[in-house]
Amino acid sequence: MRKTLIAAAIIAAGVAGYYAINKTSSPASVNLSELEYVPADTALFSGQFTAIDLVSYLKSLGMSSEQLNNDEMQQAMAALSAESSPAVKFGVALFQDYMTILGAPDDFVKNTGIAAKTRSLTYLVGAAPVARFEVTDAAAFQAFFERAAAKSGVIYQTQQLAGHSYQVYSLSELLDGLELLVSVDRGWGTVALHSSKLPETHRAQALAQQKPTQNLGNNSKLADISKKYQLKQDGLGFFSTEQLGLAFTTTDGNQLAKDLQLTFTGGLPEPLHIWHTAECRADVAMLTKTWPGLVMDAEIKQQNASGMAMSSKMLFPTESKIALEGLQGLQGYIPSSLNGSLHSSMFYMALGTEISQLTPAISKIWAGMTDLSLKCEPLVAVQQQLKDQNPMMMLAMAGMAANGLQGVSVTINGFSMDMATGQPTSADALITLSADNPQALLANAKAMVPPLAGITLPADGEEISVAEIFPPIAMMGLDARLKASGNHLLLYVGDKAKAQADVIGKEKLRKNGLMSFGMDYKQFFTAMSDMITMSGQPMPPELESMMNTDMQLGLSFGIDQHGVVIATDMKLAE
Repeated sequence: MRKTLIAAAIIAAGVAGYYAINKTSSPASVNLSELEYVPADTALFSGQFTAIDLVSYLKSLGMSSEQLNNDEMQQAMAALSAESSPAVKFGVALFQDYMTILGAPDDFVKNTGIAAKTRSLTYLVGAAPVARFEVTDAAAFQAFFERAAAKSGVIYQTQQLAGHSYQVYSLSELLDGLELLVSVDRGWGTVALHSSKLPETHRAQALAQQKPTQNLGNNSKLADISKKYQLKQDGLGFFSTEQLGLAFTTTDGNQLAKDLQLTFTGGLPEPLHIWHTAECRADVAMLTKTWPGLVMDAEIKQQNASGMAMSSKMLFPTESKIALEGLQGLQGYIPSSLNGSLHSSMFYMALGTEISQLTPAISKIWAGMTDLSLKCEPLVAVQQQLKDQNPMMMLAMAGMAANGLQGVSVTINGFSMDMATGQPTSADALITLSADNPQALLANAKAMVPPLAGITLPADGEEISVAEIFPPIAMMGLDARLKASGNHLLLYVGDKAKAQADVIGKEKLRKNGLMSFGMDYKQFFTAMSDMITMSGQPMPPELESMMNTDMQLGLSFGIDQHGVVIATDMKLAE
């Protein structure tokens, strides 16, 4: 459990950083000439148009090479490469080298050739993934890949394309014709996973040596999605279901469709034939228009010697009014101070769902899916399965059990433990339960859970000691209090929690989110280290790193006027 929590925290830090690194903010509009090399029909795109100080970001995380590439990681990588092909060993060598480099930020430029403050682009040319970075040292950039080749035994060659020199690493053991292309030109390093079976024009586009006729530099796609979804224009990303749909329902609807045909040298497999019918093309086109995929943006709020502050948004939009109304109906109440924002607490989590509206909201979404007029045979089969597995009965029972509930939250401001007894010596924490009528909610719960029968809640505006309700908590010596305030029941201990409870107790209920989470890494993992010390177990190096990471993170899930939105806020201090 402990390792899972640490891993989750590291991933959360990396994910939040990734959004900022790949989608940042500052100019008023997209203006990057390299966009002219990105095909307009790419199914996946992520672009950073304002340089981010990557070296400062890595320093702020404070992760050493030993922590990023620890003994367990090295053993796993050694086991993976022990009996693998040179191509797999090449990937392992690249990964291990990169983990080591990340732990030495001052040498990052020297070891990778990537600029300390860099812009980047990631996209698909048909089926070929391409990643591009601004570089200051072409030799160092190429040497990064050459080191991995030397360790793994992968063969590479230097080839020419219209006078441009680039490296080709053969990975044909994994897939016939598979190659990794590495190139530097115009101050940009390019890495592309390609195939020798693809034509030279395709290779030229993957190496950013030839501009597609229709590209992101000469059409309005980025500006259009930025305006429609209120995104920051200077840093954007998207995943297009429209382009993915064309790839699976046509042979030449886009470059991805053409590339996929090359994988079927003996002709299209029988199970895929059905997707190329007129009915499936029409149904898939309708569905991809209704659910266009994913769009992303982010903003760098601060980037200086004192640290970094950044925020990001991922949006899964829908054009279905029925689906949007159903999704919005799923939302419940989350305290405004806990709705994904940075918070002074050690940790918080809040869940918002209006239980009484759960059944009608899901019913609306369910009806929207099962009532669609479809003619594509595989989609009709899926639709029938949905009709046969209606969840309404189970949801109705949940609604009866907690009718009126709109949200719950937990906030931990701090605590300390007695190292000898393992009992808490002090605590500052808050639990909230928000409902249309908390008294009625408890009455329903008493009917279904007999042990609750003896509980009497305080009157509105009053508080009582939990010793009257929960003697085991009182036995710990903590002065925990239960207060009723409007639509809220507030269980708290500590002065900070009491002040937070007073603020939340005055808020009116509103449907403003599904879930939120926040953490102060330094506070949380320092407290966690005390518990590990008390258990007598050795301190994991990953935990030491988290204790030294001065970072706050806030994450929220909700529904806006366009669809499902995930917002992230993060602050790092040097």
